Amino acid sequence: MKIDPENKVKIVVTQSGCPLMKKGATVYLNGAVIDYRESAPVCVTALVGIYPWIMTARFGIESAAMGFDGDYRVSCPDKLVEFAISSCNGATRF
Repeated sequence: MKIDPENKVKIVVTQSGCPLMKKGATVYLNGAVIDYRESAPVCVTALVGIYPWIMTARFGIESAAMGFDGDYRVSCPDKLVEFAISSCNGATRF
Protein backbone atom coordinates (compact mmCIF):
# COMPACT_ATOMS: atom_id res chain seq x y z
CA MET A 1 0.00 0.00 0.00
CA LYS A 2 1.27 3.45 -0.92
CA ILE A 3 0.45 6.12 1.63
CA ASP A 4 0.45 9.62 0.13
CA PRO A 5 0.02 12.53 2.58
CA GLU A 6 -0.67 14.96 -0.24
CA ASN A 7 -4.05 13.57 -1.35
CA LYS A 8 -6.67 16.22 -1.99
CA VAL A 9 -9.51 16.17 0.55
CA LYS A 10 -13.14 17.27 0.26
CA ILE A 11 -15.11 18.18 3.40
CA VAL A 12 -18.87 18.61 2.91
CA VAL A 13 -21.30 19.92 5.54
CA THR A 14 -24.10 17.34 5.55
CA GLN A 15 -26.14 18.74 8.47
CA SER A 16 -25.84 22.03 10.32
CA GLY A 17 -27.32 23.86 13.25
CA CYS A 18 -24.52 26.43 13.12
CA PRO A 19 -24.77 29.91 11.57
CA LEU A 20 -21.11 29.77 10.49
CA MET A 21 -21.24 26.62 8.34
CA LYS A 22 -24.30 25.99 6.20
CA LYS A 23 -25.52 22.62 4.93
CA GLY A 24 -23.93 21.89 1.56
CA ALA A 25 -20.88 24.08 2.19
CA THR A 26 -17.69 22.43 0.97
CA VAL A 27 -14.06 22.92 1.98
CA TYR A 28 -11.24 21.61 -0.19
CA LEU A 29 -7.70 20.84 0.91
CA ASN A 30 -4.67 20.41 -1.33
CA GLY A 31 -2.49 18.40 1.03
CA ALA A 32 -2.29 20.50 4.18
CA VAL A 33 -3.46 23.74 2.54
CA ILE A 34 -7.05 25.02 2.28
CA ASP A 35 -7.98 25.91 -1.30
CA TYR A 36 -9.56 29.27 -0.47
CA ARG A 37 -10.74 29.99 -4.04
CA GLU A 38 -12.86 26.82 -4.12
CA SER A 39 -13.87 26.57 -0.45
CA ALA A 40 -16.64 27.91 1.74
CA PRO A 41 -15.65 29.57 5.03
CA VAL A 42 -14.59 27.07 7.68
CA CYS A 43 -14.85 27.15 11.46
CA VAL A 44 -11.41 26.56 12.98
CA THR A 45 -12.90 24.80 16.02
CA ALA A 46 -14.64 22.32 13.73
CA LEU A 47 -11.48 21.85 11.65
CA VAL A 48 -9.39 21.04 14.73
CA GLY A 49 -12.04 18.61 16.01
CA ILE A 50 -12.29 16.64 12.76
CA TYR A 51 -8.58 16.75 11.91
CA PRO A 52 -7.84 13.06 12.64
CA TRP A 53 -10.30 12.10 9.87
CA ILE A 54 -8.86 14.76 7.56
CA MET A 55 -5.44 13.18 8.05
CA THR A 56 -6.73 9.69 7.26
CA ALA A 57 -8.28 11.05 4.05
CA ARG A 58 -5.04 12.88 3.18
CA PHE A 59 -3.14 9.62 3.57
CA GLY A 60 -5.76 7.66 1.61
CA ILE A 61 -6.61 5.40 4.56
CA GLU A 62 -10.03 3.75 4.38
CA SER A 63 -10.57 2.26 7.83
CA ALA A 64 -13.90 0.76 8.86
CA ALA A 65 -12.63 0.94 12.45
CA MET A 66 -12.54 4.75 12.09
CA GLY A 67 -15.98 4.85 10.47
CA PHE A 68 -15.12 4.77 6.76
CA ASP A 69 -18.09 3.85 4.57
CA GLY A 70 -17.29 5.55 1.27
CA ASP A 71 -16.33 8.63 3.29
CA TYR A 72 -15.85 9.52 6.93
CA ARG A 73 -18.93 10.93 8.74
CA VAL A 74 -18.02 13.02 11.76
CA SER A 75 -19.32 15.97 13.81
CA CYS A 76 -17.67 19.11 15.09
CA PRO A 77 -16.87 19.24 18.85
CA ASP A 78 -20.06 21.22 19.51
CA LYS A 79 -22.16 18.56 17.71
CA LEU A 80 -23.77 21.32 15.64
CA VAL A 81 -22.27 20.39 12.26
CA GLU A 82 -21.90 17.00 10.59
CA PHE A 83 -19.34 16.45 7.85
CA ALA A 84 -18.55 13.92 5.12
CA ILE A 85 -14.78 13.77 4.58
CA SER A 86 -13.30 12.04 1.55
CA SER A 87 -10.06 11.79 -0.38
CA CYS A 88 -10.02 13.04 -3.94
CA ASN A 89 -7.31 10.68 -5.19
CA GLY A 90 -6.09 11.51 -8.66
CA ALA A 91 -8.16 14.69 -8.99
CA THR A 92 -6.28 17.45 -10.76
CA ARG A 93 -9.00 19.95 -9.89
CA PHE A 94 -11.97 19.81 -7.54
